[in-house]
Amino acid sequence: MKFFFESRSGLVRLICLAGFALVALNAVKVAPIISDLFLAGDGDNQMRLVQVRDWLAGQGWFDVRQYRVLPPEGIPMHWSRYLDVGIAAVLTGAAAVLPLPAAELATLILWPSLLAGLMVLVLAHGNNRLFGPAGAVGALAVFFTWSKLGGEFVAPRIDHHNVQILGATVLFYLSLVPGRARLLGTLGGLATAFSLAIGLEMLPFYALVWGLMALRHAFGEKGTGDWLVGFGIAISLAAPLLMAGQTPFSAWGTEYCDVLALPVMALGAVGVVSTLVPVLGARVLTGPASRIAVMLAIVAIGLWLAYPLLGHCLAGPYSAVPPAVRTTIETVITEALSVSKMLEAFPAILGRVLLPPLIVLVMALTAFRVLRTRLSAVQRMALVQSFALMGVGFGLAFVQIRAANLMTPAVPLLGGFIVHAFARIPRSSRIRAPVAILLILGLPATIERGVTVLLEPAPATTLASATTAKPRQRLSCRNAAAMAEVASLPQAVLFNPVNLGPTILVSTSQTVTSAAYHRSPDAIWNGVGAFRSEAALRAAVAKSKADLVVICVGGIPDGDAMLLRSLGESRLPAWLKPDSGDRKLIAVYRVDKAALAAAGAAP
Repeated sequence: MKFFFESRSGLVRLICLAGFALVALNAVKVAPIISDLFLAGDGDNQMRLVQVRDWLAGQGWFDVRQYRVLPPEGIPMHWSRYLDVGIAAVLTGAAAVLPLPAAELATLILWPSLLAGLMVLVLAHGNNRLFGPAGAVGALAVFFTWSKLGGEFVAPRIDHHNVQILGATVLFYLSLVPGRARLLGTLGGLATAFSLAIGLEMLPFYALVWGLMALRHAFGEKGTGDWLVGFGIAISLAAPLLMAGQTPFSAWGTEYCDVLALPVMALGAVGVVSTLVPVLGARVLTGPASRIAVMLAIVAIGLWLAYPLLGHCLAGPYSAVPPAVRTTIETVITEALSVSKMLEAFPAILGRVLLPPLIVLVMALTAFRVLRTRLSAVQRMALVQSFALMGVGFGLAFVQIRAANLMTPAVPLLGGFIVHAFARIPRSSRIRAPVAILLILGLPATIERGVTVLLEPAPATTLASATTAKPRQRLSCRNAAAMAEVASLPQAVLFNPVNLGPTILVSTSQTVTSAAYHRSPDAIWNGVGAFRSEAALRAAVAKSKADLVVICVGGIPDGDAMLLRSLGESRLPAWLKPDSGDRKLIAVYRVDKAALAAAGAAP
């Protein structure tokens, strides 16, 4: 059976074309406002463009430090150059026909649109193989209407999450669709290795799919042994090569926990051995109990042997971060918050992230109960695997909301199954119309709209002035006007709130002291913790050797820079002087380094 060959292929082509049209429509829709969206959006997108610029300007392939944060040493980054290659290729092509600024804006649209097109192909063909054209339509409906998933594939999203989700989705369907098992496993191993080289956020997903395939083999499912052989060989060869391709030789032995390095390689080796031994010994290990027992024994022994490499990583990627900074990450960075903290601080965001997959899961479970005796073995396994992934995703999301990404490959499949189940209802049936209404109400877009109406607070337009207690207009500094004010400053080291760091870097030639990247605890602390007290601010400014302190005067949260606004000019420390200028959006304070040194020496 040919991979991605299905009946009614002409209809699937039309479905794909419709998906491409929606991708293009989204691109055209944001084109007039792409610059504003980019500056106001996620700082990771901005920092990614800065990294690509630096590489194209001559920074070394293996040198991914960001030298404009905490100069002159800069800060270490854990991002992959492989992603930079793709973005740079699009940017270089666009720059051949457009001025560089316009080419960069075009890249912000083209790159996520290309990835969205690939997702359309994977979802449409994968679901058509499992549930027919109706399944393809349902999967794309979820993709385009759930902002947690489709929102990762729209402009200006050029960070790494969309590539990781795409890689995970590819593996997911390669583990489910019928075909040449060893080839499917090989492709899955390559997709997994590449995605892990980009970043480790989806590592639990890959481990779970791998483990589920091993369990399926233990229970004798045909073809799973060949799949595991192809997967094991591919990941064993590709992962070391990809690690070597982006890691300088001098760092091959460094036990990083946040990139593809020795700890993950050791974990992968345990996975390969534990899953292949039951396959290669299938004639001796003839039943599920013996295969599972051997696999678990090898896992236990392997983890014990690998503990010297893995042990320090059990605390997560922030294990080397000082406790105060780790607390800052876990309480300030939204994607690191737990469900309970999200419910308290951002209930609408929480609802938009978790309610759509929850409703889809409930509807899919209901349809599964009704149709379970009429489903093929392949369909049942696809659904069981999806339910397992959803359960793990929800469980981990309660600890950190970012774990909702682990569910993103499974939710479209369940959406496809729901539409497939609806298509099997006879047109003459009385329940068809009510079920159609439920489908519309269960669309992620419908749910998200309801959550927004019910839980999103009215936008605050004013902020009480620190000096007069009178309302004043709330303004943001993540826009072109504010960045023009920053650019007009003399070249200096700017002490900034954390959320302004990437925006300043991508919009100006200034250097900064803060950006939210965990390999530099100082870069995080400077933008958040340092603003919590005068003593902390004094120590951080002195250590960073900053020339100017820059904050947003409009009141949009920018770390805890409210400290300076609350002090007012008359109560500022002696080492901090207001810098006059015709500025409306940013406030600038000049650091008197002699007074700062004297203040630091005072008891």
